[in-house]
Amino acid sequence: MAKVYWTARDLSSFFMGNHQFILITFGANESSVKTKVNDENGTKFIILAGHQPQGNLIFLPNEPDDVKSVREVITPSSRGGWSDFDLERHSIKPPTGAGLSFANKLEELAYKYESNTKDNPVDYDLWDRNCATWVNTLLKVANVPESDRKKGGEFNGIDWGEEDLLDENLFK
Repeated sequence: MAKVYWTARDLSSFFMGNHQFILITFGANESSVKTKVNDENGTKFIILAGHQPQGNLIFLPNEPDDVKSVREVITPSSRGGWSDFDLERHSIKPPTGAGLSFANKLEELAYKYESNTKDNPVDYDLWDRNCATWVNTLLKVANVPESDRKKGGEFNGIDWGEEDLLDENLFK
């Protein structure tokens, strides 16, 4: 059965902050609608995330460091050199229906964000328009209750914006 997690890992360049994203794992006969599925030792997963190349908050599925952080948890021996992203994850309960339909909805909303911001990108801001804000808004638009989002967005280290929201229309 598909499971959804609000996930955080250490930043690639600064261990004190974190980067937040959605991790979706799939059961044996399940798959993603659009995103390429990663497979690590039989665990199938995708990652949906907001990232900030060139100062804009863009949707970037399966970003390599995000994928590597998940692989380090599934297969600890895959850590190379000093790399250790200290991945944390909090399970997000589907507001209605099965895990796979919820996972598909999140994926659909993420790609709507991509489409809606292609010609008018959102400026990235560390304090209130960042990866955590992107995840919180995605989950809100998918009808995850505020109490679940507040609990799910709390991680070790420094995180900003996990309770802030973007314009919800960006995901519709």
